[in-house]
Amino acid sequence: MPYLSADITTGQTATHPQAIVGIMRFSLVLRRANYFPNIKELDFEERLVEIFDEARLKKRFEVFEAICLPSLVAQSDQAFNMILVTSKLLPAWAQMRLHDLVKDLPNIYVKPFRPKADIKRVFKRAAFEMLDPEAQIIATFQLDDDDALAQDYIAKLRAYLRTENVDHVVTFRNGFELSLARDNMQLRFDDRAKASAGLASVHRGGVEDVNDITTIYQYGGHRKVDQKAPLLVDESAGMYLQTANGFNVSGRTAQTRKSIPMSTEEIVRQLHPHYPYLTENALLRASFTQAS
Repeated sequence: MPYLSADITTGQTATHPQAIVGIMRFSLVLRRANYFPNIKELDFEERLVEIFDEARLKKRFEVFEAICLPSLVAQSDQAFNMILVTSKLLPAWAQMRLHDLVKDLPNIYVKPFRPKADIKRVFKRAAFEMLDPEAQIIATFQLDDDDALAQDYIAKLRAYLRTENVDHVVTFRNGFELSLARDNMQLRFDDRAKASAGLASVHRGGVEDVNDITTIYQYGGHRKVDQKAPLLVDESAGMYLQTANGFNVSGRTAQTRKSIPMSTEEIVRQLHPHYPYLTENALLRASFTQAS
């Protein structure tokens, strides 16, 4: 889908509004919000330089194109919308590349925001424009642009759209962490609840005002969501894939915890049941060379 204008009046703008909406921050830089732990001491102008660095953006695109975006296209249940919230200051070449990647995908949207935008308002507005106003129960989920979701993620999340789960957070406990260091790729099985990838919240639908929307981001840091809402833990295997790719600003390192040394061939084999689109070439494309 083409870019959604940041200037239009807030309303349902998705071609096919859905009960399930994903929100992804794609190099979103705002004046009054800094959610990048590794650069939390930098001011706005310094953050722009860091986040919009050409080498960083190009590597983020490589990971997004090889790992993240295909996982959305591969979902067995396509009745969802994903909105990528980005910055109006994103370099023109990057805006064009992002536009070209999603323009033919019917349920993936891009919306740029001004630097002065309020981060909570960004998430509320993004969700409001994508959600089906007639849906009785809705869910929003989060995903970073360098992570991926198992091909049956949406189908499994939909099972939680029940009245008894309203105002609960859904966490998929079992997934993977993948280091993309080219000469030392490592895969780790992760069984910690409250991983950021695929973390979701369930709420009543029929919301008529953007200010009344609640999204998964309103609960704060993902490791502490259970302090603000009851937690539903799904034990399904392999539901998310989080990467360490050399340009993480979340603090995730290339050396994953308790990793299992594997060849790229073995990594692909382990991931195939949940991420059948991943190939050795895709992993190599997304990989990076560690500094010596």
